[in-house]
Amino acid sequence: MTGPLRVILPVIWALSLVPMWRAGHALHAGLPRVFEVGPGWFLLLLILAIISELKPIPYILGHVNKVEILTISIILLALYTFDWPSALVLAVCAAIVAEIASGKPYYKILFNVSMYAIATGAAGITYDAALYFLKASQVGLLPIWVHIIAQLAGGIVYYAANLTLLMFVLSKINRMRLRHMIVWGLRDSALMNVTLIALAIVMAQLWRLHPTAAVLLVPPLLMVKLGYQRYTQLRIEAESMLAALADVVDLRDDATGKHSLRVSEMSYGVARVLGLPEEEAMIIKAIGRVHDVGKIVIRDTVLLKPGQLTPHERAEIEAHVEAGGRILTHLSVYRPYLPIILGHHERLDGRGYPNKLKGDAIILGARILAVCDAYDTITSDRPHHSRQPHEVAIAELYNHAGPQFDPKVVEALETWLIGERILRPDWRTVSSMQEVGEGDAGIPVMGSNGDSSDQNRVPGGQAQPTRVRPISSS
Repeated sequence: MTGPLRVILPVIWALSLVPMWRAGHALHAGLPRVFEVGPGWFLLLLILAIISELKPIPYILGHVNKVEILTISIILLALYTFDWPSALVLAVCAAIVAEIASGKPYYKILFNVSMYAIATGAAGITYDAALYFLKASQVGLLPIWVHIIAQLAGGIVYYAANLTLLMFVLSKINRMRLRHMIVWGLRDSALMNVTLIALAIVMAQLWRLHPTAAVLLVPPLLMVKLGYQRYTQLRIEAESMLAALADVVDLRDDATGKHSLRVSEMSYGVARVLGLPEEEAMIIKAIGRVHDVGKIVIRDTVLLKPGQLTPHERAEIEAHVEAGGRILTHLSVYRPYLPIILGHHERLDGRGYPNKLKGDAIILGARILAVCDAYDTITSDRPHHSRQPHEVAIAELYNHAGPQFDPKVVEALETWLIGERILRPDWRTVSSMQEVGEGDAGIPVMGSNGDSSDQNRVPGGQAQPTRVRPISSS
């Protein structure tokens, strides 16, 4: 446990003691409703909650693999049919057993248990207050609607408390705005959780007829869960296979190992610097991971050729973009984002490939990948050139900003590199003293005289190379 967690988690743990103390006091003061309804039913719900925690439901939204659990439905059912102190005991016990069984570190166990306690306590108080208000106000609703409205209010508060606590911790860890994290969390989980809340309400109404009626819903739900788990597992494995295929492409040349992984991480950082929402940044990161998968169709003699490419060989290299698009189109999770793959070798001046797109016709994700791909190419050993210092690489990107690269993206990359301490803040001074060998094909050559003419400058007055060639990230 490091960083902001050292302060945040103890505060959350302390807050969770309040509902735990109130629940304990309530249970001690009077006969728990568990004994009125039946301890056997409570024990059954506890077992189901533990199973749900141990076997979460995986699901996929866009590009991200998530997990969701049925525990929220079971906890809320216990809250609606017993009372909130009993539901809190169920939630805490289920979380402790499942978290310990999964082998998580102690601070994660304490956080998850605290989160369940706070959310359940808040939901219980809301449910009781709403039920009391609706009954006292004599609004003229049928009793069933009084209970449903109160149950819905309690369920929404449970989800809101759970989401807010989780996103608060993640926002501090990732140094992101809480508002952005909550919006991202709502987009990813609201539909699933509202469905689970509705399920809990339906089960509560059936429970009023007889507990068996509610329990009979569990077997078909488990079958649906099992089928969806298998489907999602296949989908996750397919994505993993594509990532492995991208690694195979990188490893065909020892010098380019982990190229796709580096571009992926870099693209995410640049996207965040540009202010893109977390969801969009994660999409670009996922696409960056497999952006060169189409190179699997290129012959080694061409891909690893150290000398000048023939027109036919150049066409074979350029064909990898569309080949990658054809490979990824078979997976629906990537299909909406194919323009990023197909556009990462386009140029702003329209001289790129494969479609010679120009300016704003190239989507931002593709422009981010183009810059990060070129940067990693320059700073890595390749068959046609040796690696260059980070200062030279960023200077070359600035030199080609406008015709080839988006200047705002290049500036964002510079900001991210400095923030990650990969690039020195005074890199312009360092770059002016770097010399690049003239035999490095595809890499701009830095003049040894440190030419500082205005037309060869980047922002801040740094001299640019006197002889440049277009940067190729192939």
